[in-house]
Amino acid sequence: MSKISMKICTRLHTILQDESFNNFRVSQLRDAYLAISPTNKDSVEVRKYVYRQILRLVKKGLLLKKGAKNSKRVTYQKSDLFHEASFITEITERKVNKPELINASARLAVQQLEKRLKESEVDLLTSIGESEEYMRLYQSFPEMKAHLESQYLQARENSSKLLGQIKAIKSVLAHQQK
Repeated sequence: MSKISMKICTRLHTILQDESFNNFRVSQLRDAYLAISPTNKDSVEVRKYVYRQILRLVKKGLLLKKGAKNSKRVTYQKSDLFHEASFITEITERKVNKPELINASARLAVQQLEKRLKESEVDLLTSIGESEEYMRLYQSFPEMKAHLESQYLQARENSSKLLGQIKAIKSVLAHQQK
């Protein structure tokens, strides 16, 4: 059997490659996508886009659909084929043309900000996964409520701080790219 090769949006690829991101709903993938998108987008349009991408992955056998048909409780799980597949990442949006006269130090600053933004986005996804896992652990082990609740709250606080960092970096990037 030949290895499956598929084009996928860079942001979706980043989210789906996270080991902790499995057994998810469309809305969860949409929220993660919105969290790492550089611009404010319409959540309805993003949900439609994400859903189309999920359907492509299901059709190729890379994701498995779990739950009742036409139910809002449907979840998607990565199949064994997903881990063997070869993904070709592509940026879905056209890059905004930057003025040609930006000096070298400004370009360097933008590169550093973009790198920092990507790192913060990855950290945010990790933190979200951590808080979700604490919730699952609490459901499995309610007797550990005190410890798990404090860990969960700490992970949520960390997520909030990271989201603030991401917004600040995006704001500075938007200003730099004018």
